[in-house]
Amino acid sequence: MAIDKIANNFAPIKKIQAYEQVQNGTAQPQSGEGDSFGNVLVDAIKEVDSLQKDADMKIEHMVLGKPGVTPHQAMIALEKADIAFQMMNMIRGKIVQAYQEVMRTQI
Repeated sequence: MAIDKIANNFAPIKKIQAYEQVQNGTAQPQSGEGDSFGNVLVDAIKEVDSLQKDADMKIEHMVLGKPGVTPHQAMIALEKADIAFQMMNMIRGKIVQAYQEVMRTQI
């Protein structure tokens, strides 16, 4: 078995090889691989939304006295949603700053 066949099966080695190709200028453009920046943002917003909906559901179930939801679980879900929302707001702020910086650059 050749070493090349073994090396092609490991993701970290593929990343190193891709980095070396970029450095050498021999990298080929790869279409369809990975997510676009917009898709990543949409997925992150959906994740924050689902955390907030989960927290709302747990708080509602706790207030209504439904079994299986303790105040501890509701508070943890609420904090997770709060932290995720704060982080999303910080990321939004950084994106806006980057956009403003690009718009200020002189051509």
